[in-house]
Amino acid sequence: MSTFGEHRGTILVVDDDPAVLVLIQNILMAADYRVLLAAERADAVRIARQKHVRVDLVLLDVRIPGVTGTQLADEILAIRPNIRVLWMSGFVDEEFIRVKLLDGYAGFLSKPLRRDGLLQAVEQAFRTPRSAPAERRDVKTLTAGGAQ
Repeated sequence: MSTFGEHRGTILVVDDDPAVLVLIQNILMAADYRVLLAAERADAVRIARQKHVRVDLVLLDVRIPGVTGTQLADEILAIRPNIRVLWMSGFVDEEFIRVKLLDGYAGFLSKPLRRDGLLQAVEQAFRTPRSAPAERRDVKTLTAGGAQ
């Protein structure tokens, strides 16, 4: 455990399922991460725009109502280009995973989430070097292939 007021990092968790948000928040906070929650696109973008708020990692569901995960990731990366993105989904699309991991994203986590798997994926994401936007391929083409 870190001393009072210190955290291992700050994670923005974006998922439209309140139960998933609470589960992830509890697991990550118990592991000394600071956790910010967003249930929809507008909340995630609002948090990303707050310059005084530190965000090291976005744990982002592939499917968010009203926007694809890739579109939301693009929006967040336009605001904070060096942030790490760790994907999660209950729908496994092998092409999405392969392309996203090759694009320099921090990884993919399958739902249902398990405590140890979540913590391992987050710790690995923090070890993954941040990549500049120019190093990423255009992700918009993925949305046409059904990876939403």
